[in-house]
Amino acid sequence: MKISKTFFKYSFLVIFSIGINANIPEGAFTTLHVKAKDLDAYVDYMKNNSTAFEQIGSDVAGVCVTKTGNQYAGEMFVWNAYPSIEMAFQSSEKYDPFKATDEFKKLRKVMYSVTWKPLKEFDLRPGYERLWRVNLSDPMAFTQMMTKLENELESAGHDMRIGVFQPMGGGTETFHLRAVSNNASDSGKVADGYFAGASYGKTWDEAFANYVTEVVSETTEFCEVVYTKS
Repeated sequence: MKISKTFFKYSFLVIFSIGINANIPEGAFTTLHVKAKDLDAYVDYMKNNSTAFEQIGSDVAGVCVTKTGNQYAGEMFVWNAYPSIEMAFQSSEKYDPFKATDEFKKLRKVMYSVTWKPLKEFDLRPGYERLWRVNLSDPMAFTQMMTKLENELESAGHDMRIGVFQPMGGGTETFHLRAVSNNASDSGKVADGYFAGASYGKTWDEAFANYVTEVVSETTEFCEVVYTKS
């Protein structure tokens, strides 16, 4: 795994639940969804206290704060990146968020946690992010369409990173489709292009028409890195 402060790229391995596919990269993520009592204070505390990340063996960790489409006030999650599903699963044995320190308990209420398997290459450069929770009829076919879309967006001059993630042990969570831009302006330009008839819009429409059986929710988030293993 190659890691830098500005560019994190994961190439990923197969996942047993969807069959062998040479295009699925290795690695996994976990997310801890919380209700923060003070968003800024909670994020600042994690930036200055890395013990929990070190304890669970995280390679890179960060936060995503929900900006629109919130289900509740203070909605956000903490994410951790690992080189394998094995290490992501093991993290739940190393740290119980419901038995956290008093400092953490004062800052947030734990809602639930999930392990995620990326189904395509994903450049981990957090920023302004649109998230769709979707049910899919054919996850790998949809993922291939998103890879095509990402290439078309790049050809059109846009810097947008697209990720497709399958939940594992996620309760009622669905597949996540994440479109990441450097800022809100860049994301808006992609959307403006879609409504103006940009060619990449056809790929988006085809993917949703053929493989998305339900859009469960859509939100926008601001995400950032708060820890990198030294």
